[in-house]
Amino acid sequence: MALLGWASGPVLASGGALEAAVALDRVEVRAQREAQVRAVDLKRSSDAIQDVVSADAIGNYPDMNVAESLQRLPGVSVTRDQGEGRYVVVRGLDAALNTVSVDGIAIGTPEADSRAAPLDVIPSDSTERLRVVKSATPDMPGDAIGGSVIVESASAFDRDGRSLRGKLEASHQALSGKTSPKAAFNYSEVFNDTFGVAVGINHQQREFESDNTEVEYDTFDGGSNADLAAIDVQHRKYSIERERSGANLNLDWRPDADNRYFLRTLYSRFNDAETRQRTIFGFGDGDITALRDGRYQVDGLPADAIAKRLRYRTKQEDTIAASFGGEHSLSAAVVDYRLGWTKTRERVLDEIEARFDYDADDLTALIDQRTALPTYRISDDGWKDLANYAFDRMVVAPTVVDDKEHSAQVNLRFDADNASYKFGLLGRCRERSADVNESELRRGPDVDLAGWAGKALEHRHADLGQWLDSARMNRWWAANKGDYSARPQDVVGNTALMLEEDYRANEDIFAAYAMGTWDIDKLRLIAGVRVENTKFAADGYQVDIDQDGVAQVSGRRVASRYTNVLPGLHARYDTDNGWVLRGSANQTLARPSFADISPRLGMNRDEGEVRVGNPQLDPYESTNLDLSLERYLGDTGLVSVGVFHKVIDGYIVETVTDSHAGFPGFEVTTAINGDKATVRGAEVNWQQQLAMLPNAWSGLLIGASATWLDTEFDAGIAGRQGEGFMLPRASRQVYSGHIGYEYGPVSTRLAAVYRSAYLDSIGDSRDFDVYVAPHTQLDFSLDFKLSSAVSLYLEASNLLDEPLQLYQGNRSRKLQQEEYGRSFAVGVKVAL
Repeated sequence: MALLGWASGPVLASGGALEAAVALDRVEVRAQREAQVRAVDLKRSSDAIQDVVSADAIGNYPDMNVAESLQRLPGVSVTRDQGEGRYVVVRGLDAALNTVSVDGIAIGTPEADSRAAPLDVIPSDSTERLRVVKSATPDMPGDAIGGSVIVESASAFDRDGRSLRGKLEASHQALSGKTSPKAAFNYSEVFNDTFGVAVGINHQQREFESDNTEVEYDTFDGGSNADLAAIDVQHRKYSIERERSGANLNLDWRPDADNRYFLRTLYSRFNDAETRQRTIFGFGDGDITALRDGRYQVDGLPADAIAKRLRYRTKQEDTIAASFGGEHSLSAAVVDYRLGWTKTRERVLDEIEARFDYDADDLTALIDQRTALPTYRISDDGWKDLANYAFDRMVVAPTVVDDKEHSAQVNLRFDADNASYKFGLLGRCRERSADVNESELRRGPDVDLAGWAGKALEHRHADLGQWLDSARMNRWWAANKGDYSARPQDVVGNTALMLEEDYRANEDIFAAYAMGTWDIDKLRLIAGVRVENTKFAADGYQVDIDQDGVAQVSGRRVASRYTNVLPGLHARYDTDNGWVLRGSANQTLARPSFADISPRLGMNRDEGEVRVGNPQLDPYESTNLDLSLERYLGDTGLVSVGVFHKVIDGYIVETVTDSHAGFPGFEVTTAINGDKATVRGAEVNWQQQLAMLPNAWSGLLIGASATWLDTEFDAGIAGRQGEGFMLPRASRQVYSGHIGYEYGPVSTRLAAVYRSAYLDSIGDSRDFDVYVAPHTQLDFSLDFKLSSAVSLYLEASNLLDEPLQLYQGNRSRKLQQEEYGRSFAVGVKVAL
């Protein structure tokens, strides 16, 4: 309001002041408005149901990556890692049910056990526009039950003439007190109106911390089944140094009006150096007695129920995407083609965790669960002193994941009067491998833990005594790691840990489609069918540990092949007065994760446990109905209402059962195709510049959206048959809104996104189901033009200091609370 009053003041003053206000128009900014115009125009002209974020909008949000930028769209939310958006959730469906492409080619994931593509590895400055298609036409990939997330980098022909843009920024996290740099540069130019070059580079460093507390609740001897005590409390402190680097080089050659050629390249590197400190209180190891009013007495608590852990690891994730193609207008047809190559990989080569147990007399404790997080009192404060801990083990866990894909596609379109007919072929060859090697080393020299003591750190939830320094641990490990080995009785377990999660897989997809488009007055009809054939083969390991502790290891290989026929019908009715009515009915699919269908098998006969992949899993198959009504208000305004319905067959869930036909008498953990899942929902969206208001008030921009979901599925879990569950990671409500202002040299925006609670994992009963609590993100940005080319900006994120919270069964049993604090950034932008 202060900014609004300042900006409108000259208009309401004397005539001389009014002339000064008019002079300011020379540096008047229109970044938000222009971005909104582009997004509205792309949405209106689209044949599919989609929403768009343009490059200017990305620059005006305090968004560090693509996932953060996409959460502003209706029906889109994000799941977070260390407070930053990582995976994009479209209409409440798991991110693994989306397809993600960069410049027209699908990208993989560096994660070992999922198909979900983490979008925090792509900086926003590497992109020109982002699109989320919620109802794909037959000429688009069919693996899009959630939606198609399309990332597009810039072409020189997107801009007029030469364009130079630069950014320098310093960001500050309140929790850590650290300030970090960021820089970005983009250049584009068109030569002789035929050849275009667009280049972009960016780099960001960020040092930050988070405070985390995790609790496990369970029954205890002498207590009722309804009385769950905090049997385990962990306090975690994360100190993270994160770097993002991105580069893109795009070339376009348009020798004449009928021929176009292009090369698109994108490179992104994500480095994450993380220190995790844990203090663990295993109250379940003692004798628990329930007192009144949510308090519990713990007697006979063994000293080693208290432990300290220090883990350090650097994770590097690289994404490379390159595509070459062209488009040619022939005498009777238009043909376009594209060759693509993508590679994503993850390297965690130095992960090490040192574990220590408290070494003293037995203790007593008093737990109080009447507060949001359980509090406790320990009978002896000696656990705060590092000198009282004894070495337990070192755990090393290097991980290598590689995912690469070659693709080729061609499309042929024939145009007729008021109609067109399109045909296409697509081939994708994907190779993926995961090598996860974890081992526990308990034989070796003792450690003087006091020698690893680090500087004092604060934790918002508890006083944890002395802290540890990971740099000192790493130096010590480099000098002494050759002296450590596994105990003889641990060799078998280490063998299982090193092989059970490993696999190599090949997936070949061949797709063909035929699609027709007919324009009948104001009505456009699109009908077609897509056929996708999938061929899958994988190698893994079977580890069988007998009752004498002897491991038998053998290779396993599986292969499968299936074909999906995916019809689609889309309609768009566009009136002359700004109304657009859309409807679609189509079928889509999602393939199982590589980890779920890999031929891995781990059997421990002594423990009676089996962990097994399920190569017989069928893909998810979804039938989708969409209907939307849109009203366009000038070139910046939009009001839309939409409803959608999905029925997903074979929804995949992880189960634990003791009645598996292949392993009688064992407790078997595996993934299965559950029964049908149903998704019903509605979306509303409004965004508009209030240009009808007088003078400076016309600079107001307002937007709001809401999505309501009703989801249900039968997980098919033994002991919980017939229970209805909401789909995991599906929030019932997602709301977003913003109020912006652009006038004279000022451009500012306040934006909020809210999502309601969602189911994270399913337990043995409702008391053990885990939910993620509601979350609200509030961000602010301010841009001030010093001249037509230079501007200063301020960005603030997580203004509400909102934590990540999980709870078990009900809100009174808080399972996890992780806090990140507020972040601020100041910078300068130059555009020539």
